[in-house]
Amino acid sequence: MTTRDDLYRLVDQLRPETLDEAAAALSQYVPAGGVAEPPYPRSIGVLTEAPADLSSRVDDYLAGGFGQ
Repeated sequence: MTTRDDLYRLVDQLRPETLDEAAAALSQYVPAGGVAEPPYPRSIGVLTEAPADLSSRVDDYLAGGFGQ
């Protein structure tokens, strides 16, 4: 049985000039309209500028008013 990982490995090996042809071949197996990803909460990515040690020192940061 082929797994998604098997397919990912195959895609990684495609030559750039064959990408359009491969996409066309695979598109016949995708439901019309594609598969929508679930919406992500607006908070995703909010902490891109957060300190690197945030998770290990969360109590210290919250006590000091982090984010206010």
